[in-house]
Amino acid sequence: MALETEIKFKGADFDRVRTILLALSAERKGRWMERNLVFDDADRSLRRKGVLLRLRQDRSSVLTLKQPPAEEQEDVKVFQEHETIVQDFEAMRAILEGLGYTVAFRYEKVREEWAAGEVHVCLDEMPFGQFVELEGERVAILALARELGLPLDTSTTATYHALNQAWRKEEGLTPDENFVFESPPDV
Repeated sequence: MALETEIKFKGADFDRVRTILLALSAERKGRWMERNLVFDDADRSLRRKGVLLRLRQDRSSVLTLKQPPAEEQEDVKVFQEHETIVQDFEAMRAILEGLGYTVAFRYEKVREEWAAGEVHVCLDEMPFGQFVELEGERVAILALARELGLPLDTSTTATYHALNQAWRKEEGLTPDENFVFESPPDV
């Protein structure tokens, strides 16, 4: 079982972050479109327990289970995370549906990934904004955030799902758990 420790920063200037990452000799891993299906049962019991069951398709297909940890950490979001690559996206979807799960919502993002020492850096374009996500050990994440000029008062530990719902409410839009691009950005 792996622990995923991360923090997100809203509205960061991607060009500035890229310039600093290059100066830090970070390695750019690529940029791609990511499509996600989140599964739950009819009663949404997984959501009530804080559990995420996701099937993702980007450069490969990945099944992920995220569960709340035994202990929380300050300033960062932590989940127990189990992931595995699946050979056939549609077959895995059929298996999950055969077990009684349905697609609760779907979402898309364009992700640009970097490795900066021990910290995994993602520049995420969402249909509702831009975010820098840092994942790694808490101390390393916070140190890199300072180097990148990302102030903690612009950080959040909320999920993209929660951020989408908050954005829709702020904009006076109809509630919708899905967040997909009307026209996907060029990748």
